[in-house]
Amino acid sequence: MPALDALERTIATVTDLQSVVRTMKALSGASIRQYERAAEALAEYQRTVELGLQAVLGAGLRPAAPADRRRRPGGGRLGAVVFGSDHGLCGRFNEDVALFAAEHLRPAAGGAGLRLMAVGYRAGGHLAALGLEPEKTRSLPASAEAITGTVQDLLLEIDAWMAADPDLTVLLFHNARPAGHPLPRPRRTRLLPVDPDRFAHLAGRPWPSRSRPAFSLSPARLFPALVREYLFAVLFRTTAESLAGEHGARMLAMQAAERNISDRLQELRTRYNRERQEAITGELLDVVAGYEALSGSRAG
Repeated sequence: MPALDALERTIATVTDLQSVVRTMKALSGASIRQYERAAEALAEYQRTVELGLQAVLGAGLRPAAPADRRRRPGGGRLGAVVFGSDHGLCGRFNEDVALFAAEHLRPAAGGAGLRLMAVGYRAGGHLAALGLEPEKTRSLPASAEAITGTVQDLLLEIDAWMAADPDLTVLLFHNARPAGHPLPRPRRTRLLPVDPDRFAHLAGRPWPSRSRPAFSLSPARLFPALVREYLFAVLFRTTAESLAGEHGARMLAMQAAERNISDRLQELRTRYNRERQEAITGELLDVVAGYEALSGSRAG
């Protein structure tokens, strides 16, 4: 029964694939929570940094708004960091963020006023296919613990951009899962220049306790250090949210694949049972026909 043997091998292969898909789905589910916890932890850290900024601004420091700076000739360029993935099997995760970024960045790219970096080789490939070739593409961290090193490297790259053009506006593009929604959606965040209205809001916000903190450094020295920590927190949360979104998209893709595999297995098993029954019926008929032939020859 060569046909039945081939069906048995196909069923075994599809069953193995189903096991792999289930394992990938479980890993994605665990990874989602890992990166969501990292983002939640950074939310608390960002709140602490904002309290520090509030204390410094409450001491009378008034940072200059970006509009107060004299713009250099050729200034006003855009810098963008686009977060995607290094691996596939996550649906339209990279396509969506690349298209979303391209809609906002094409005018700047047409005027040769764009600096672009991709975090995730799949996203970099999609940006290049859209006519936006990243000047640098770097890999994503493989765990929540490795996000810190990635963010520090990104800050160094952005520092180099700002040293070359202090009037550069730096945007972040990434996918994040909205609350109560399983599918990640593209988002845009302005990293630099920091919104002065936000600092004004911090300065006017009531202090959460009766006594304000004291600090030994001068506000003019402490403020840039706190702003850098604020930028670190924004980049860290962006990276963690993007990674959580990637694994969320992959888990949904694996769920769809698991349903398709289950349907395929059901179809194969039904076909196997039918053909096996037909084969058994044929063998029984052959036995009965042989028996009747033998009985007839003996009677004759």
